[in-house]
This record gives sequence, C-alpha cells and structure tokens, in this order.
Amino acid sequence: MIIALPTSTSGEKSFISENFGRCNFFYIYDTETEIGKVYTNIYKDGQHGVGLKAAEFVLNQNADVLITPRVGEKSLEVFKTTNIKIYECTNEIVKNNIASFLNNELKELH
Repeated sequence: MIIALPTSTSGEKSFISENFGRCNFFYIYDTETEIGKVYTNIYKDGQHGVGLKAAEFVLNQNADVLITPRVGEKSLEVFKTTNIKIYECTNEIVKNNIASFLNNELKELH
C-alpha cells in the first residue's frame, strides 16, 4: 500500500503541511518495503490549479491513501473519481501519522 502525505519539511520527522496544494514536499511511503521517499512539490508556487496538480502528482505515485488535514474542493473532485482513501492527520510528525493509520486510529475524511 502506498501512503501520501503533504509535508512542510522533508523526511519522516516532518510535520504535515496545513495546505495540501501548496505544501513544500510530499512524503510517499510504501508499506510493503517500509521505505519512504520525499518529493519536492514543484507546483506550490503556481498562480492557479496547484491543488489539482498536487492531486495528479499523488495519483501518479499510485497512492492508495492520502493523510492530510483537508483537501480543497477541486482536488477532492479528482480523488472522488479514484479509489484513494483520504484520512485526517493528527498534529504529530509523518512517522507517527503513518503508525496511527496502520493502527486504524485516523478518521476517514472522504
């Protein structure tokens, strides 16, 4: 399973970004290999459509799950056409949010 998280800094000790489309990085974690990769959000400084482009990036990573505080309406419409599950993050770091998800402790948003 692939888990995507928008982050403010890079790495598993980063906090989740408050803004999905304008996050600085994406942390993509593979539960099978237990390896996480950090990707710079190259769309964050765009004038328009950054949420849509961020959503497309997450989908291109074959994510099954997105852990985030919220998702904008346009991004949500993109995700609704897929099987991706969206969960509300905690105020903890990435590593702890992944553990909370794996322990079924996060609330599903959509």
